[in-house]
Order: sequence, then structure tokens, then C-alpha cells
Amino acid sequence: MKVGRPSHPRKPDALAKAPGVSETKGKGFAAALDRAEHVAGTAGGTNGPAAARGTGSVSDIGADLKAGKITPEAAIDKVIERVLDKQLGKKAPVALREKVGAALRESLADDPLLTAKIRALSSE
Repeated sequence: MKVGRPSHPRKPDALAKAPGVSETKGKGFAAALDRAEHVAGTAGGTNGPAAARGTGSVSDIGADLKAGKITPEAAIDKVIERVLDKQLGKKAPVALREKVGAALRESLADDPLLTAKIRALSSE
């Protein structure tokens, strides 16, 4: 059996936008993310967006770093702890947390882009 080409090529604009997908840009995109955080926060039994930001965002760590309250190394440690809390849970076995934490730190050290970003934090 021979498979041939379609008799007419698809128009590029027909593929540009899937039905039911709305376009979000700029502030609309940020609002959509805030709504998603709120839904995720309330579904997990927390107190809404503030609690969701507490576990999913690192803006407070960045603010402390910029203010000089913590060192870049301490900031990285805090970010890794938040990742471990979010992905494994706060009650995960210590051995598992140490193993995954070591793997994250190794990945940070092995990735040239991330290493450069960490160095840039230290030089600011």
C-alpha cells in the first residue's frame, strides 16, 4: 500500500492557534500564574496564594540576598531546601533528603550555565 501526500497543503494559520487556547501576554500571564498558584494552594489545604508562594517561590530569598542578609551559598542552600520540601515533603526520610540534595548540588556544580549564574551572585 502506497501512502501519498495530501492533495492540498495545510495553511500555516490553520496550525497557529489550537481551538480553546487563549493567548496570554504580559500582566495577563502573571495573573494566570497567580490564579494557578491560588488553585494549587487551596487544593493542597493551605491558605491560598500566600502559602503557595511560600513553598513555590524564592522571591523572599532573593530579597534577603540583595539586602545582604544572606550569602549566595546560603541562598542556594535555602532554595535546595525548598525544592526538597516541595518535591519530597518535609517528613521525608533524612537519608532520602540527603541523597536528593546531594544530587541537586552536583547538578548545580556540573551545569556551566548555573555555575556562571552562581558566580554572578557572588560578585554582585
